[in-house]
Amino acid sequence: MHHQRLLIELIQYKKLISYAYGQSLQSHYIQRLAMGNGNPVLLLFEFQPVYTCGLRRSSSIVTSADIERLRSLGAHFHETDRGGLLTFHGPGQFVAYPILPLQHPLLRLTLRTYINRLEQTLVDTCGEIVGQTRVYSGIKNGQTVNYAGAWIDNQRKVAFMGIRYSRGITSHGISINCSVNMNWFDHIIPCGFDRRQITSLTDEVSSKQTITVKQITPIFLNHFQRTFNVDLNENDKQENLNMDLL
Repeated sequence: MHHQRLLIELIQYKKLISYAYGQSLQSHYIQRLAMGNGNPVLLLFEFQPVYTCGLRRSSSIVTSADIERLRSLGAHFHETDRGGLLTFHGPGQFVAYPILPLQHPLLRLTLRTYINRLEQTLVDTCGEIVGQTRVYSGIKNGQTVNYAGAWIDNQRKVAFMGIRYSRGITSHGISINCSVNMNWFDHIIPCGFDRRQITSLTDEVSSKQTITVKQITPIFLNHFQRTFNVDLNENDKQENLNMDLL
């Protein structure tokens, strides 16, 4: 008998958008799902330059002067309700926000299992580019051995996680440094790491090839569907409809 799989609506923004706009879209789909309307959603973004700080802001010691300094670089600054510390999002970085009801009959995932599967999706995606033997996860056998995400040679972090789980629905998600300008990370302590511990896929491939967001997208989607045992349905009309949200 064919096993039914959860259908997730894929909404992909192929132009740079502001972080604020991305958050308003996320809120819209969370609210829609919480009210029992519509399907779960996977949002794909590439943001204009922005520094964001999660719920652990006090740990990263971000002062008002710091915020103004970062804004003077030509980037936006936003505080968010996700987990995690100060980080950067911008052109050349792949961002995915799964808006999923974990207790849906076709999912039935604990939060820990969700986090593990999301991290595995990152590891498998990056492994296709630099080689599976070079990519490590931050969680092994249920134990945190490093910060969650994907690490190259277990030393340099190339993919990040910062999620929120409220009212049974996941939000925020992951980012992968593809061809992002790494100089943006020089101005912060990204996610609490030394700058030398942060890398991009482009910097890690042996060839001089530039690894783009467009190149990574189908690889990520393939692994996401396989790891979560779901189906994705791209909504081509959604982008135009969403312009009315702001």
